[in-house]
Amino acid sequence: MKKNINLLVISHSFVKRINTDVYSLLKDKYNINTTLVCPFNHIENKKKIKPNFNKDDLNVNLVFKKYTFNHLRLKIFHNLKYEINKRKITHIFLDLDVLSLQSIILLVYSLFRDLNLYYFSNENNILNEHNFMKKLIKKNLYRILYFVFKKKISRIFCYTNQIKKNLDHCGYSKKTIVVPLGYNPKIFYPSNKNNNSKLVLSYFGKISEKKGVHTLLKSLDLLKSNNWILHLDIFDIDNINYFKTIKVDLKKLKKNNKLILSKYNHDNINEAMRASHITIVPSQWNEQYGRVIQEAAACGSIVLGSNIGAIPEIIFDHDFLFEKKDIIGLAKKIDSIIINFDKYNNKFEKIRNFISQNRTISKQADIMHSYL
Repeated sequence: MKKNINLLVISHSFVKRINTDVYSLLKDKYNINTTLVCPFNHIENKKKIKPNFNKDDLNVNLVFKKYTFNHLRLKIFHNLKYEINKRKITHIFLDLDVLSLQSIILLVYSLFRDLNLYYFSNENNILNEHNFMKKLIKKNLYRILYFVFKKKISRIFCYTNQIKKNLDHCGYSKKTIVVPLGYNPKIFYPSNKNNNSKLVLSYFGKISEKKGVHTLLKSLDLLKSNNWILHLDIFDIDNINYFKTIKVDLKKLKKNNKLILSKYNHDNINEAMRASHITIVPSQWNEQYGRVIQEAAACGSIVLGSNIGAIPEIIFDHDFLFEKKDIIGLAKKIDSIIINFDKYNNKFEKIRNFISQNRTISKQADIMHSYL
């Protein structure tokens, strides 16, 4: 067992308990003294998100901090120096990119302390940046930070190969390592589907244009099959104006008894995923990782995803991929699976096995621990 590790983990995402699970596992499995730093609230798309749990329910320390600036590139947590000194911190995990203000402050501070800095990076849009000047500036800023602080940057954990390729392009190949954003198999596991003649199609996630919900709804209007019903998650409506634009399609589905609207959170979404036969992820933006994909697959659902971002790293069989915004192509995929469900369900088992072997929080914890 590694000795004398006092870990400080800084993340805005700790407002949701699910994002603390891997650190509870690190504590249980490796007995690492861990303190999580969480904001009192996090503002996302003008919505204030507060912690959805009691910190006393965790087996690790959790402290709430005020912060300056809401943008993740600029967000600075207050009084981190106090926590570092008080808890004799030796290792810091920062849930931000290297190119962020909080990162730079900690890197400078680490020059005068024996601190090991680790990062969880979502930087996946350097190689695909169409603006040449933006691409050049970002790339050179990353290279300058590496030149100055390379001895203080221990590792950068990348949730996908796509993120790793972007950072390697900036000179970080000796620092980057792919680590899955793991799911908890104690929560997400399969069960027998209800004996219902209709197959359950599902969408879980934000209701927003970049998530491609309209593509899904338009594709359903083209289906030749009739024995299905859509379960649509409306817990997080990202943009009310966008929601108004898809209301016509929703009303049509509702009128034809083809739609159930529900609000799922991390306390009950697993039950909905277990009831789902086909989960659709119709994103049209550069997805950084696929938490919904692996959770739904672990619950026994087939998952169809758009061929963009990191989605094909998890859904590696083209039978379950479609091009973004391709309404007709998605409709054909759904129809094929409905008509030959058992065939495709057996074929998807290879993806489920890959997920269960490589993308659990236990796997994530083991990789993280190996680099401490």
